[in-house]
Amino acid sequence: MSAKKIDYLRKRKAPRGPAHKVRPRLLVLHVDDSTDDQVLFQAACAKADVPIQWQVADSSEHGISLLKSILASSKSQDVFWPDLVVLDIHMPGEKGFKVLEFIRATPQLKAIPVVILTGLTSNEMMTQAYGLGANSFHEKPNGFRAMVELAACLYQAWSSALRPRL
Repeated sequence: MSAKKIDYLRKRKAPRGPAHKVRPRLLVLHVDDSTDDQVLFQAACAKADVPIQWQVADSSEHGISLLKSILASSKSQDVFWPDLVVLDIHMPGEKGFKVLEFIRATPQLKAIPVVILTGLTSNEMMTQAYGLGANSFHEKPNGFRAMVELAACLYQAWSSALRPRL
């Protein structure tokens, strides 16, 4: 092999720039009655290039049922606990606060961070959410770009947060 060919191969195989860091995938339970909002948030996460795996519940009742199923399964097998719960407040039937109350009242779940993402906000709602143990409270952004920015911020905050093993 010629010296030029060897030199070419060395240059081609040499790594350039910083090594690509693998980012941790977050398992997110998204509780929201609006399919449009679920899809919008998932699209925003994709656009923000954040590695997220989804579990979706379309009501407070379904969210609590899913969490109860995970709890029951954890007694006999290893399970994947949500890394983060993204929770809407305004839903038909029980409000999202019921999910938050259930999570904070259940010892195996209480370490899971809960982010409120809701369309209608008030000071009273914020106070109630934080009083029940929400980790953050956000109004649903009006535009897609703002939702992409929010998704990136949430990923940055919660993918690096240290949490106890459940």
